[in-house]
Amino acid sequence: MNTVRARVWQFQVQEPVVTVTEVGQGELPVGLARLIHINALACDHNRVLDYRTKQLEVRLLASYLHTAGAGGPLRVDHRAFTASSRHIRGFVAESSGLGMLTAAGEALFAWDNTAHPLHSFDALPGSMTDYQKGGIRPDLLFHLPGGRVAGEARGRHRRTKTLVPKRPLAEQKNRLQDLARWSAAHRDHAYFMSWVWIGRSGVAVDVFLPQDERWDGALDVRWKRQSEGHQWRFPVHERRRRPPEGPFGQMPTDEPEPPLDPPSATDTLRTMLPVPAAARTQPTADPLSRTGRLVQRLYDTAPELDAELAGNPVRGTWVPADALGPAQHEVLLAVLAEQPPPQAGVRERLARAEGRFDACLDGRLLTVVRSAAEPPPSWQDLEEVLLSPA
Repeated sequence: MNTVRARVWQFQVQEPVVTVTEVGQGELPVGLARLIHINALACDHNRVLDYRTKQLEVRLLASYLHTAGAGGPLRVDHRAFTASSRHIRGFVAESSGLGMLTAAGEALFAWDNTAHPLHSFDALPGSMTDYQKGGIRPDLLFHLPGGRVAGEARGRHRRTKTLVPKRPLAEQKNRLQDLARWSAAHRDHAYFMSWVWIGRSGVAVDVFLPQDERWDGALDVRWKRQSEGHQWRFPVHERRRRPPEGPFGQMPTDEPEPPLDPPSATDTLRTMLPVPAAARTQPTADPLSRTGRLVQRLYDTAPELDAELAGNPVRGTWVPADALGPAQHEVLLAVLAEQPPPQAGVRERLARAEGRFDACLDGRLLTVVRSAAEPPPSWQDLEEVLLSPA
């Protein structure tokens, strides 16, 4: 498990202003395997799905991201990042953003993929008819014992020396207003937003939470409280001015680089997310879920692998993260033939792995990240780390 620098903000929407206050700082635990895993699950269910293309995306993403060993900070190959096309930068930023969002969900709400479902707003089950299909909406929907919490992932490249800005950007204020309106239209639905910063000094994230006493316990445990943190206020109905576009469509703002994810990017991302065992007992309108069909397509197109996990045949292969030079780590993207037995929780998995590798198992999809200098873990090692004792 690696970390990124995190700032936590609470905001309150009260006519005629929105007040945002910094309430905590600390290190957010982020699993590289989980981050890559979320990207591997990002699919448009209306398009052709092939294991080879998913593996190519995984290899590319893992080549840009690197770590300084277990417990070290998560970093991006900044030189390669800035030299890449806007499309590649957007891909890396979007994938990182979704990974940070799920990491924040784990840290703030004790969300556990083995116990609580997670859905994309672009691929909700047919039984969830209480959400509008079009218009503004967040990215992910966390199902928790206390109710559903929506999550929004955003990100931006920082060309300046300072990784995080001292004052809010117009895009942040606009998105907070959009989410507040979405929440009000859905009976004050709970939500939060993560905003990833990528710069020459590393990766950081701002987490925005609506002011609510439900978050106080998590803040006290996870982050150092800021007694005199930064605060900013802006009108609820602040007029939005679209700045004139510069060369190649770039907008001349206080930052020379435009947002990495324009409004249409994360709004149109199709993300399939597996339903954990604890949630499969809930009735749904579609017994063969969209997620199940997509995972089966990955399994059907994956290469044969003479291996089993707890007696369950596995397909897939290891790939070095060497798209930008010598690989620092290698990634296994694998698909199980059937649903595995109950899985161990994330903290238990980390303790069992003892820093030898990072692994993520959601439903039938398995992602493992290891150092390229170390031999791959055996299937028995993976079984002992990932699966709960019988």
